[in-house]
Amino acid sequence: MGKVSKLCVASVMLACLSVATIITLWTIALTGADAGDETAPWNRYRLPAQLLPESYNITLWPRLRPHPLTGLYVFTGNSTVTFECVTETDLLLLHSNKLNYTELEDTHIARITHSGGGVLSIRSSWLQPQTQYLVLQLNSKLRAGQTYQLYTEFTGELADDLVGFYRTEYEEQGARKIVAATQMHPTHARKTFPCFDEPALKAVFYITLIHPSGTVALSNGLEQEVHSTTLDGEGVTVTTFEPTKRMSTYLLAFVVCDYANISTNQGDTLIRIWARRTAIDQGQGDYALKVTGPILDFLQSYYNITYPLNKSDQIALPDFFFGAMENWGLVTYRETKLLYHPETSSIRDQEATATIIAHELAHMVT
Repeated sequence: MGKVSKLCVASVMLACLSVATIITLWTIALTGADAGDETAPWNRYRLPAQLLPESYNITLWPRLRPHPLTGLYVFTGNSTVTFECVTETDLLLLHSNKLNYTELEDTHIARITHSGGGVLSIRSSWLQPQTQYLVLQLNSKLRAGQTYQLYTEFTGELADDLVGFYRTEYEEQGARKIVAATQMHPTHARKTFPCFDEPALKAVFYITLIHPSGTVALSNGLEQEVHSTTLDGEGVTVTTFEPTKRMSTYLLAFVVCDYANISTNQGDTLIRIWARRTAIDQGQGDYALKVTGPILDFLQSYYNITYPLNKSDQIALPDFFFGAMENWGLVTYRETKLLYHPETSSIRDQEATATIIAHELAHMVT
């Protein structure tokens, strides 16, 4: 009886070991060689220190109508990140979350080129969902001190989850309108484009937005060029923005909407308040516009630091995760935090609006 029990236990243990081995082999096959290795760089939550981003050149096209077959709102885009290799490596890790990539001509989902010309050969590429990485293994090593470019094409969902590049909606004069907005803080830029999504890894961002004709596009930088064209049989507007200052990914922002604005100038700084057209018509942005300039002047004087940008956009969104977010040059607010109705809002509301504007603008000069 004892021998039979030992044999049964041994059989069960052998069966469990076999199942575990099969699962491990399938994990490796689906996610890449050594993906199940807990010590591998792609299974760690912090990026290795071999690469430093210099700039991103990003083009995004949010669709403000659902796809006729899937019913999903999506955006498409492409990105070229220029980075410097600090120490030799044959491994590239960039953050990526919930993005679907287009296979390029070599069947891989990215293309790597040297700044001096020439395409590098990729041995394997895969996505690591748990740690939210795009993983690229090369056939040769990147050289320390050299600059490279990584190009990708991708599609993401313009979901109503209030993070990354998301959508929100409102009704105006009986019409349902869609707004595409962003919330990158703390780690949601990776849901919009592949990037080195850690605050210390700052870079310059060159942003281009493709959007429906009749809508306006905003970003951290001032609009540099706006022109109309036709893409895929659809009339669209293409807006290119001035490059940003060197900054973290979590401060990047852009909005596509059918909003109106009021504006003024405080010295050399353009100040604009953006909101629903009816809200602007009712004067709900007037108070924010009135106090923003004096607040900026006070902060610059108090901290003895000059506001570093040529414009300050502030926009009221129907749905927003936080009360506000200090995106450099394009501060996003929940509507109730920025707008003040001269007939129905209270003095307490007025105080709250001034306080939160001061709080967000203080981030710009400290």
